[in-house]
Amino acid sequence: MTSMAAEGENKPTLQHLSDSQSQTILWLLEELEIPYNLNLFEREKSGPNKNRAPQSLKETHPLGKSPQLITASGRVIIERSAITAYLIETYDSAGKFKVSGSDDDHDSLREQELVGFAEASFNGTVMTAMMLYYLKVLSPFFLRPLIAAVSAMIHLGYVDKEFDAQLKYMDGLLKDQEYFMSNGNPTRVDFMMIFFVQMVYHSEVVDIAPYPNVKAWHDRCVARPAWKRAMEKGNGYSLGL
Repeated sequence: MTSMAAEGENKPTLQHLSDSQSQTILWLLEELEIPYNLNLFEREKSGPNKNRAPQSLKETHPLGKSPQLITASGRVIIERSAITAYLIETYDSAGKFKVSGSDDDHDSLREQELVGFAEASFNGTVMTAMMLYYLKVLSPFFLRPLIAAVSAMIHLGYVDKEFDAQLKYMDGLLKDQEYFMSNGNPTRVDFMMIFFVQMVYHSEVVDIAPYPNVKAWHDRCVARPAWKRAMEKGNGYSLGL
């Protein structure tokens, strides 16, 4: 990994797509308070690729997705888990966003476990719920009663049970601390988790009110000055249709 000193001559660049997971990387960059470049990309407004990422993002990575972080040395990093790890390791010299390692609940292994939980287990449930949500909203009106009935059955038999178990687990983790692994500042877990929670929160596919610690954590994250600055610089974002 390139040292911070070597990269100090230049700045990393975020290829930021509106209404995307990139918003959480912008939040982290603002939390780190480092100089960086920001290239803003808008989703396609019409045509067969409406609401998709523009083709111009493929100029820097063949998948054409966001976030993309171009390091000061020119390397392109994709996927939030890799980008957050890189930024914190490279630029968090004060250790504000690193885990303390004080015990089994606050070491690097637990951090990776919870990052994996966010990306795989919780995200899997979120994506299932969101696909059902989009099917109902986007289907022709004469099919919506049938889609709604099927969706309700899947929620009853699988999705709602998974959400309840996972959100109870998350609520327990947050019982005695402000963030998932810290009482002071967010860590990689928070930067990863916030997008998935916001997906279900803003679409209302699940009510997080019965999980007060999760709700308080969400509100705490979006109240941070760095989050607000990221919203302004990224032109805000909406997770609705």
